[in-house]
Amino acid sequence: PTGSPTASPSFIPSSSPTASPTSSPSSGPTVLPTSSPTISPSIFPTSSPSKRPSSKPSNAECVIEADLICSSNIAFRPCATLSPPSNPRCSELATPIISLSFSYQSDSTCSDSLNQQGDAAECADLQPLVGGLVNIGCSDLFGTTYPVAPTTVGPDDVFTAIVTNSPTKVNCTISSGGSVLQWNTIDISGGVELDLKEKYGALQVEACNDQICTYQLEFTSEFTNLGSDIMNITNATRVLDGEVKDFLEDLNREGSLPEYQIGVGDSASYAEGGISIDTCTTSSFLYSTFGEGHPPDGEDCEASDDFAISFNPQCVVSLELDCVYLETGESCRDIPPVELVECDCVVPNDPTGDLSRPKQLQFGYTGGKCPPQLDVGSGVISCDDRINGPLPDTVRVTASLAFATFFDGVVDKDDYFLLDRDESTNTTILNFVDFTIRDADDNDVLFQVFRLQTGCGATDSTGIVLDQPYASLTFFGFRCQDDVANFCFSDVRFDQKAINDGVTDIDITRSDLTFQGQTTDLLNGAVIPLNSGASIVSSATETIKVCGAASYTASGLVEANDTSAIGCSDVATYTFETQERASNPPSQQPSEQPSSSPTEVCDLEVSLECEGCNVTTNDIPPCLDRPTMFGMLFFGGNCSNTFSLQLPNQTNCTDFFENGAIPEPGSNETSYIMAVIGLGLWTEGNATLFEGNVRQSTVYYIYRNGNRLPSDTIVYTFPEVAENDIPQPGFFPDPQLYPPLQIVEFHASCSQPIVLFNQFGAHQIIQFENAAQGNVTILEATELNYDIAVPISFPTGEDTIRVSSAQLITNYTIPRLITVPINGTLICSEEVAADPTTECNTSEIAVSFGVTLNLAVPQTYSTTLFVVGRTLNSGQLCTGLEEDEFCAPTNDPICEEINQNLG
Repeated sequence: PTGSPTASPSFIPSSSPTASPTSSPSSGPTVLPTSSPTISPSIFPTSSPSKRPSSKPSNAECVIEADLICSSNIAFRPCATLSPPSNPRCSELATPIISLSFSYQSDSTCSDSLNQQGDAAECADLQPLVGGLVNIGCSDLFGTTYPVAPTTVGPDDVFTAIVTNSPTKVNCTISSGGSVLQWNTIDISGGVELDLKEKYGALQVEACNDQICTYQLEFTSEFTNLGSDIMNITNATRVLDGEVKDFLEDLNREGSLPEYQIGVGDSASYAEGGISIDTCTTSSFLYSTFGEGHPPDGEDCEASDDFAISFNPQCVVSLELDCVYLETGESCRDIPPVELVECDCVVPNDPTGDLSRPKQLQFGYTGGKCPPQLDVGSGVISCDDRINGPLPDTVRVTASLAFATFFDGVVDKDDYFLLDRDESTNTTILNFVDFTIRDADDNDVLFQVFRLQTGCGATDSTGIVLDQPYASLTFFGFRCQDDVANFCFSDVRFDQKAINDGVTDIDITRSDLTFQGQTTDLLNGAVIPLNSGASIVSSATETIKVCGAASYTASGLVEANDTSAIGCSDVATYTFETQERASNPPSQQPSEQPSSSPTEVCDLEVSLECEGCNVTTNDIPPCLDRPTMFGMLFFGGNCSNTFSLQLPNQTNCTDFFENGAIPEPGSNETSYIMAVIGLGLWTEGNATLFEGNVRQSTVYYIYRNGNRLPSDTIVYTFPEVAENDIPQPGFFPDPQLYPPLQIVEFHASCSQPIVLFNQFGAHQIIQFENAAQGNVTILEATELNYDIAVPISFPTGEDTIRVSSAQLITNYTIPRLITVPINGTLICSEEVAADPTTECNTSEIAVSFGVTLNLAVPQTYSTTLFVVGRTLNSGQLCTGLEEDEFCAPTNDPICEEINQNLG
């Protein structure tokens, strides 16, 4: 070793390498060792070998940055926040429809329409549709045309119609070469259902007001040189839905360097627009961009960026339940009372009596014994009980006379059966019928035999009487040869209609009908696909008794699923009553014993006393951080409407009455509105915070691309600007044609109080968004509470009921059906509940659920609670149905009057 170490390394690097190799090798190693050992190897190996040395060493560093910027055609909805619309039902919007968007489906004729408007909508195919460009025009039924943009579309392209005068219907035509190919008339009044994704001929609904399915996106790929020297852009591509596009030739570059070169800090960009994205379909969307740079010397560099978003809209299904009385084809709510109570098929001038014979007779087996006194005329004229005790619950009944048999079969107690012509002998039912009641399994064991004189065709006596006992049978109806009929038991058909009200195709997985405690699977285990806007009807036939007053309730349930795997469901109920029949004539035979007491009912007392429905606008939170967005309601009215907590010197409102009147509240008139930065910081030509025609009572948004709003905002209100006069973005309309009606200025930084419902002239704040509080709206979250109480009176021998289902149906929640999770719960009388030895310990069940109410406009909210249960001992069906309505906000004058009328 050397006597002393070598000197320490210098702090300043040596000069750059020479431009060309030296003529001789560099000097050899030092004679003396270094002053300290070299650094030891690292404990862990490096992740990968370093790159091989460049053939052209350089101190220049190549660094390229890729940035992908996305913007949508709806300014207040950034790409990252796009989502399926909250309510697919356009006809249930809180405000009238002012804009409708449709896509052109070039392969759909009027017969392909899928909607729920029925006769309210009209469609006419005049010529075959074309798969190329077509012209679109929209108007009301009186010929007033509406602005449409764009007016020319191709297959699957979207156009928007601006509805300006609140019509009930809008008519849109599809034309090509001056000829109308198809026209559609659509009801937009709100009184007829109108849903997103419904099809009206070749027009499919894509948006209504701010409920939007399809957006148009623009992507800007930006590549920035962050290195230390100029670079050539050698590769610029994007990938969309698997399609690769090279846009190197289309780059827009900063600076003045030769083609494809960008200087240090400069950028090159490419914008691609017109990209449609449908939030109403279950899908994933990916847009990727890639760039590669090459410096004058040294290594290449590359960078990429992408935008990805997925949509998973939930299905929406609704259920309608109807009932038809098959005897007349009329509604079950129009079943006539039974007026002809005696069997009477007499036909005048019938010499043989054949035409006066009954065609059918209906009886039920009740198990009664022979009457103590036989009838004279029609009725039981002979009877013999062959056993001493009661008759069994199941027997074989034979109805015959001599060689003709009119019925022979096994029946259970309370079952009914029909006597009909004997087909083997072609014999109609005669005036006398012999009944034999036997053992169900052994024809040799007789229980009862009797002869019945029906009197149905007799002119000298009355016929047997409906709903009256005759030995072990009860007479329930007849049909004459001319088809005049009266039956106590008759059939009704329930038609259950499931409607796909959502924006996605669904599968109907369950469709059940419950009637008289029995549930029928209307699908028989099948799964039925259902397109958006389509419907399917499933039917079931049930039997009811129409002799006497009775109440019947059927309940339907439908469940569906789609690709969201969340599922949806709905319920419906149908209630009808039969009327009291005409009074019977006195029975021709005394009853064996006093008739049993009337059937006891089991009605659940459902209380809909709502706690939490007293919702006012008094507790709306104030703004605590500078907003990034304001939702403004164009309330209408002059500066006298101003109400805010801001200092007088922070707000200003000026009306220009000499230029005309600003729209008044409730007028539905339209004005052109511009919102700009205040404090003199905005000049014409610069970007605005909002500009466009706005109809009174609708909402517009003051927005700055997601950035915080300026501290002061000015809102200009002009008369409505015609489509051809709409100025370029950032410019006022022509002051000669459209002078200002009102100018308001307010402070927007929250250093001055901003509270929802504050109003500045004609403009009211109903929504804001900021980093501290998120999105704050006039939607008020509240909790509603309802009670299920004990029955009004328990049936004899019962004191406890087991709840089998409880469901709420509302007009303000999604889904509209809310299943209350209390299946299996016991409710009982207060005495039983107080007894610690019993299984049941409650006489009342509280039901509560949270909802969000829109307090911007006074609205009526309705709730229906349907509860089903059975008594614990006998299993008797118990039901309860109650409705409740209230209007909110309750401190609004309109709601005060409505709630007072509702009581």
